[in-house]
Amino acid sequence: MQTAVKEKERDKSDLPTAPETETNEIGRSNRAEFLDMLRGFAMIFVMIYHLLYDLIFIGGMNIPFFFSNGMEFIHQLFLIILFGVSGICAGFSKNVLKRGAVLLLLGESLTIITSAFMPDNIIVFGVLSCFGSVMLIYGVISPVLKKLPNILIFVVFTLLTVIFFNFSKNETLFFIFNEIHLDLPDNINYLYPIGITSSSFRSADYFPLVPYGFIFLAGTAFSDHAKSGAFPQFFYKAHLPFVNFCGKYSLWFYIIHQPVFMAAVYALFRL
Repeated sequence: MQTAVKEKERDKSDLPTAPETETNEIGRSNRAEFLDMLRGFAMIFVMIYHLLYDLIFIGGMNIPFFFSNGMEFIHQLFLIILFGVSGICAGFSKNVLKRGAVLLLLGESLTIITSAFMPDNIIVFGVLSCFGSVMLIYGVISPVLKKLPNILIFVVFTLLTVIFFNFSKNETLFFIFNEIHLDLPDNINYLYPIGITSSSFRSADYFPLVPYGFIFLAGTAFSDHAKSGAFPQFFYKAHLPFVNFCGKYSLWFYIIHQPVFMAAVYALFRL
């Protein structure tokens, strides 16, 4: 009898066991903390930038550094981080089309609200609309992108970012040894999502798909690599509590902070 029991135990020990799960695999219970940290720093800068904007244009304060080249450089750097990291994280989403539709709806709702209550500071195709649109685009084209080498995706969209970086500002295409200025008609009113605007176009927060959508799509080239746990350990363990909290809930911070800042500055300087 004991021999039979031992035989059964031996047979059980010979059965195949489930493979160990990869501890770095990105999921609900395991985040890429370094991405949250980067996005958190970017979100904190965005909040500081908007607070300074409100202090100047609502509160009437004089802050010369806000208009300096240094501030513009820092601003653009954090925007690149924000869009690039968001592109990486897009690959973690189980339903990027749904998430994109929600963000686009929020962005367009913000346009309606600001046009009704703050017509002098109306927001047309702001950052939420841009994120929502590029997520929808990514959701549609991702089956094609997944068949291409990630290095090709990164190189192509990075080159497009460089070429079109100032396109929405001065209709200029940048090449290494030359710049090409496109003299587009001034009466184009409905192509602002891709950076083509008329002289009458106004927006207090404008993020066209060209070039910011390219930055986002370049970031998607790293999604699979990050999700599989292939990056160094610090990528998954780096943690600054408040900064990572801001990065984890960056959408909520973005939606809430500006109305709060504007109301506070208005109450402090106008009432």
